[in-house]
Amino acid sequence: MRTATARLPGHPDHACELIAEAIVDEYARRDAEARIRLSVSGGRGLLFIAGDVLSQADFDVSAIAKRAAGSLGITEELEPFVSIEPVAAPQVAERRLACDTPVTVTGYATSETQELIPLPAALARRVAKRLQEKRSNDPEWFWLGPDAEVTVQAEDSRPSHVIVSVEHGNEPLEIVRERVATELASLFENEKLEVNPTGPREQRGLAGQTGSSGRGVSPYGSLVPFNVSTSGHDAMSVEKAGAWIARAAALKIVRDGARAALVQLVYNPGDENPIFILAKDERGRDCSSKLQKEDLNLARVRDWLRPGLNYEAALWGFAGEAGLPWEA
Repeated sequence: MRTATARLPGHPDHACELIAEAIVDEYARRDAEARIRLSVSGGRGLLFIAGDVLSQADFDVSAIAKRAAGSLGITEELEPFVSIEPVAAPQVAERRLACDTPVTVTGYATSETQELIPLPAALARRVAKRLQEKRSNDPEWFWLGPDAEVTVQAEDSRPSHVIVSVEHGNEPLEIVRERVATELASLFENEKLEVNPTGPREQRGLAGQTGSSGRGVSPYGSLVPFNVSTSGHDAMSVEKAGAWIARAAALKIVRDGARAALVQLVYNPGDENPIFILAKDERGRDCSSKLQKEDLNLARVRDWLRPGLNYEAALWGFAGEAGLPWEA
């Protein structure tokens, strides 16, 4: 059984991650050399933002957080409490903000979907995007809130069970279930579809519960090991840069003819090249010879940087989204 989950931007945890990435992008816009790690948590009117930063940039973090929340469809008032402390000495900052222990990153690609990600992950994301499109552009879906979560379970090469949980305000649950099922009929055939199986979810999101960054879902689903969420990290952090590079490496192997590829890399503190490389195709054959040293160097990420990249990569997931630099 393979499973994968996708969330709409207003899901409490996902909203906190996107707010964190919006702040990181603002630092990067003002200071290309900024190094930052921060976390965002809260809900029910309060938002807590904390972290360390090495940067010359100075701006109203609260304003960026509120603007990001508004763009996610969160209309409730949020009061941010900010504690982002500067690290004065560059040497200390590099020690605190870069890895101080070896970091393992994982990348995966498979030809079973057009997105080159596993089927459950691709289907869960398609459903989430469909719901987001309806709530954003269809007046008849006014009731659909920004908080929703989609889980797809698959056996072998077919999805078997789809669970959709949505925030629906005062709209009766039976009508919500009928509308969601009708809208998703073109995506699924005989799969079991459940909508809000535990009952009504009239008010959710950061207005109805709390969330926290760092609790993101795996872009590849349940069967592919994945490192922890990197929301709130600058793009040159080993965890984030390494995850992007490992995904690009797996894509290269699949585009060279493999049906699937798993790449794991280990970076030591201060090193730009991995000290360990594991690259296997779907038959378990070693594919590391297909990867060049420059493919895996962390400095490669500098060529990918552009305004808003951290937020863009976090919105629906950094793997399988057309337009991201490493997906090309």
